[in-house]
Formats: sequence, C-alpha cells, structure tokens
Amino acid sequence: MTPTTSSFQARSDQPGGRPRLVLGVDAGGTATRALVTTLSGERVGRARAGGANPNAHGADRAAEHLAEAVGAALEAAGPGARGAVAAAVVGLAGVSSLRDEDVRARMERALALAGLPPGLGVFTGDDEVAFASGTPVAHGAVLIAGTGAIATRIDERRRTRSADGMGWLIGDEGSGFWIGHQAARETARQLSRGGPLSPLARAVAKRVIPGQRPEDGPDHLPQEHARNFARTLTAAAPVTLAELAPLVSEAHALGDPAAEVIVEAAAGHLAHSVHQVRAPGERLPVVLAGGVLAGSEPVRCALVRKLEMGTAGSAIAMAGCTVGGAAWLAALRAGAPEDDHRLHAVFTRSDGGHGRDHTDHSTQVLPR
Repeated sequence: MTPTTSSFQARSDQPGGRPRLVLGVDAGGTATRALVTTLSGERVGRARAGGANPNAHGADRAAEHLAEAVGAALEAAGPGARGAVAAAVVGLAGVSSLRDEDVRARMERALALAGLPPGLGVFTGDDEVAFASGTPVAHGAVLIAGTGAIATRIDERRRTRSADGMGWLIGDEGSGFWIGHQAARETARQLSRGGPLSPLARAVAKRVIPGQRPEDGPDHLPQEHARNFARTLTAAAPVTLAELAPLVSEAHALGDPAAEVIVEAAAGHLAHSVHQVRAPGERLPVVLAGGVLAGSEPVRCALVRKLEMGTAGSAIAMAGCTVGGAAWLAALRAGAPEDDHRLHAVFTRSDGGHGRDHTDHSTQVLPR
C-alpha cells in the first residue's frame, strides 16, 4: 500500500530528531553528480566528479569518480550524514557493464569507500533516472538524444525495452553525432562542386578547416579541397562530429534548405525510435532528454510535432534535474508516497545547474 504523505513525514526523522537522508547520483560519460537530500527534498549536500561510465572510462576510473562524487556530497551534507542515509540510487550510463561481476564489484566497492553501508546503493540506468526526472508516473517512454540517442520503454520505473542506443558506428540515428555527420557530408558535397557555399556548409568548413580556401589554377580541382576537409575530420576523434550539430540549428534559422532536411530527418529517426518502444494507441507519457533536444529548438519542435501525430494525446515533457530524479527514486525506496506530485516537483526542479539536468546527456556515445 502506498503510504500517505502525513504518515511518511512522521517517519522522516530518525530517533533524536536527525533527518533521514537519501542520495541520488547521475553518473554520465563526462560528469558524475551526487545529491544528498532530506526525505522532503531539501538539498543538503552535492558534489561533482569526472565521468563514471565504465564503458567509457574503464571500471577502475569510473569507480574512482563515483566514490569521489558520493564521498564529497556526503561530506557536504554534514556530520552524521552517512549514518542517516536511508536509500541511495545511482543512475549509471553504461549500466549494462554491471553484468560483469568484476565491474559490479568495483562499483559497489566505490560506494562503500564513500561511506555507504553495503547493499544500500542501487544501480539503475541513466535513462530510468531521466524518465523519473520528467514525470512521477511509473510507466511510459523516455528519449535521450545527445551525442548518442536511445529510446526506452519504462514499466514500474525500470527499462523493459529499448530502441537504438547502438553507438555512433552503427546507430544513434538522430543524435548529435548523426546530425554532425550529415552536416559534414553535405559540406563535403558542396566543396566538391565548387562555387558558393550555403550557410551550413560555410559554417562547417570554417569550423573544420578555418582560413583555408580552394587553390586557384587548372591543376587544383574543388574535389581536392573537399578531400582535405575530409582528411581533417578523419584525423580527429569520431565523436567530434557531434560538435557540428549546433551549426545545423543555426543554419536552419537562416533558412538553409540542407539544414532543414537534416533537422526533419533527425526528428523522424528519433520519433521512429520512440514509436518502437510504445504500443499503438497508448497514452502513457513521453519524456525528452539530452543536449540535442534541450539545445536545438528546430529538432525539438519537429520531433514534438511528429510525436503528437502518433502518440494518441500522450503528455510530452522535458526531463528535469536528473540527479534530483535519482534522489526522488531513492526517496520512494525509503517510503515516500508515489502519488505526491508536489514532492516529485521539489526533487526534480532545476536549480541553476546544481545537479545534472537533461542538457548533460549529450556525452553518451557508446552502446548501452
């Protein structure tokens, strides 16, 4: 039975009046954020460390960053905080790596080193945390579109099905990497033809090969300029293509036809991933997260338009503070009422960057 708010609040303090606490962690590829709150959502300790995705950093480095963030957040929460933690939830990018018992042991050891009692911390996917940050409902779908892209079906707040999330080499269609890749291809095509460049191609070429111009003379073909552009990109890490994605949005605002095509195609791929994890006609909510959807109004608007045509009136919401979402999931484990939407809003509110919000999901590029 779901506890009432009043009965929950009556149990929110330990003997002697010390508030019970919960810990939420959002461990991504670039950063790990930890948040300690009371059961009423008051934020009493927070910290940040490097990324803790074991797939991206290896188990040892990921565990080191996790322990650093959790330990610092508990220190910031004040004396006795470690003994007052009633539940902890870690939303982990690359959570599938925990199927390896050695990796799981190292990550669990990291929580123990930070001062949590054994077995207190629960690991879950960063997609589950993102969903929880956008809605208090237990069932629905979440789309994360950052550098990578994945759509997930959520049942009882757990991932039950997913679409894409295959990484930049064979998947992540509609992601920041995909958008940047399409922009680079369009730029190479225009450079090969010679002549004036569109706003998109001009911006991309300026970013990749700044100051370079096609050489004059009959022995210098436009294709050579394009190949130099391609060689420069090939020499860089593949993920850097995602840095070109914002240029597509800027060119879209200028009416660049190529940018418009890329935006519509990206939105179409993302909408298709969402539809793959939903049942026809269902009205469960869809939560949108990730740097592409937070930072690109053209892609977001095109996606929402496509989703509204195929989601039967379902609520479509942006993710809130995801580390707050993790803390809220921990509060549920500690007995918080699931139907208290006001409490959910307190936990998942954005507070000016303390704790990762949906914009930081732009760093996940590996298969999940």
